[in-house]
Amino acid sequence: MQVNEKLKEMGVVGAGGAGFPTYAKLKQGGIDYYIANGAECEPLLDVSKEIMARFPGKVIKGLNHLAKYTGAAKTVIALKGKYKQAIKALREELTTEAENNIEIFEMGDFFPAGDEQVLVYEITGRVVPEGGIPLLVGAVVNNIETLYNVYNAIEEDTPVIDKYITIGGDVKDPITLKVPVGTNIGWLLDFLGIEYKDKVIIDGGPMMGNITNPDMPIVKTTGGLLLFPNDHPAVTVKTSSMDYILKMAKISCIQCRYCTEQCPRYLLGHDLQPSKIMLTVGFRLTSDYIKQALLCCECGLCEAYSCPQQLSPRRVNQALKKELAAAGVKYTSHKTTFKPREAREWRKVPTSRLKARLNLTEFERHASLVDGNFVKPPKVFIPTKQHTGVPATPIVNVGDRVARGQVIGTVPEDKLGCYIHASIDGIVEQSDKDKIVIRGEES
Repeated sequence: MQVNEKLKEMGVVGAGGAGFPTYAKLKQGGIDYYIANGAECEPLLDVSKEIMARFPGKVIKGLNHLAKYTGAAKTVIALKGKYKQAIKALREELTTEAENNIEIFEMGDFFPAGDEQVLVYEITGRVVPEGGIPLLVGAVVNNIETLYNVYNAIEEDTPVIDKYITIGGDVKDPITLKVPVGTNIGWLLDFLGIEYKDKVIIDGGPMMGNITNPDMPIVKTTGGLLLFPNDHPAVTVKTSSMDYILKMAKISCIQCRYCTEQCPRYLLGHDLQPSKIMLTVGFRLTSDYIKQALLCCECGLCEAYSCPQQLSPRRVNQALKKELAAAGVKYTSHKTTFKPREAREWRKVPTSRLKARLNLTEFERHASLVDGNFVKPPKVFIPTKQHTGVPATPIVNVGDRVARGQVIGTVPEDKLGCYIHASIDGIVEQSDKDKIVIRGEES
């Protein structure tokens, strides 16, 4: 079986982003750089650095499988220079494998170092075109946990049935651990003895994560669960209504351009100007600036760090992107070459300053990985769509007995998507187009 077919059947998707199926990124020929993204730029999350430090061999072998399949000329693991343990573990592992030709690229500690277009420029000096993907400049980027899952799929014949997550923020003891896909968030926090009743739970990082609730499940793309008080800046920046945001854009935006001048995509040379978008929506102007929202990577710097008026260009861009997508509008660039703006090098935002601005410093405690399969939920809720593309179609019925690792949902060969699998042994309680619920045998 070809590598790409294997990854589809094993359900391997991007573990640190939108869940783009990994097999669909693979192109044989024309790849100059295969890049492992270990930058983990979101504060308070430790999954990537812990996997690199604890399982460097799996990361390297997973990366080598994909680099070999695509025929990539260069293979790079990019991570921040401050991740000393991970760097040491990776370098030691590389010295034991004579066939490895992998470069370790140490990055500065700025946000968002892990944005794949920022990462590609830092390593290759090439700017991904507006609205484009790294493949357009001969690069492919995968998250570290994705490569760990590639290793498991190819060498251990193990599908993606577990997810590494960091639980941190306003908790006594931050932790990174492995849990079965579909584990209920509330049950997990109760199991770990973490009080969450009067706190807000963010699925992901404080910048790009979204507020979730205890009834939701852990999925293949869950990077972490961060808990904060209701009035914490990481929460309030995500909870304002769109009516309020648009009203404030009209009343309070002073066109200082800080949101534009610090936007990572603008600094790469893209025609994205959040300040102009805010002016346009605030006064309901008709303008091509609206389409620029499609270039936004939603990193959140504009709202959490740049704006002196505490406005939310990111939220505005998110809303515009949904409207434009529904209308079938796509961004068309008239530029053929892209060059970073001269100010880019001195406008990178240090992570330490970002953490101070968001009042995260007090929660900055390393969440060490506790290894093992000790989390055994009584029931799992497995969504059929945990990836970009079409949902998986259930192939099990209510009452069926399933085993951990068994395929429970498939995707047609000609459609973008990935298979899903049972993450525990048990009995199927529900099976429909949205989710499959499995009750554990011991429940």
